[in-house]
Amino acid sequence: MSQYEQNAWWSLGSGIVIWLFLLIRFTEAGRFVDLPADYALETYVQMIALWVAASVVPAVFTAKHSQRTDKDERDRAIDALGDRWEGYVVVIAINVLIVHALARALDTGRTPSVPIPDLSSTTALIFALLTTLFLADAVKQAVVLWQYRR
Repeated sequence: MSQYEQNAWWSLGSGIVIWLFLLIRFTEAGRFVDLPADYALETYVQMIALWVAASVVPAVFTAKHSQRTDKDERDRAIDALGDRWEGYVVVIAINVLIVHALARALDTGRTPSVPIPDLSSTTALIFALLTTLFLADAVKQAVVLWQYRR
């Protein structure tokens, strides 16, 4: 397994763990909790610190166990494909959130048949946007792993 593939596995796993941290902090019994702004900001800063720490670990490991660290054309092409799919996920997810917000505003008296988060809550909106970023990164890492396994 190449160093880039190991980094993709690490990034995927650490991203899932950090997203679970957000899920625990933003929800209670499966429902969004309306968090005070200072608590939400504290959680956001902690998430960034966790993400930075998770990004530093592979860099330190790579520096200690130096192998071939320069990317060849195949590695660059795989990374570009992952970036492209990451962008697709962000565009689709943001458009889904926009359509959801507009549909909810247009038909305020209708009760949805499936539970849908109320994006008028700041907590739910922040969580939805952060989940979009985590989902996009997970898709990128999955595409990278899939390409290395081909």
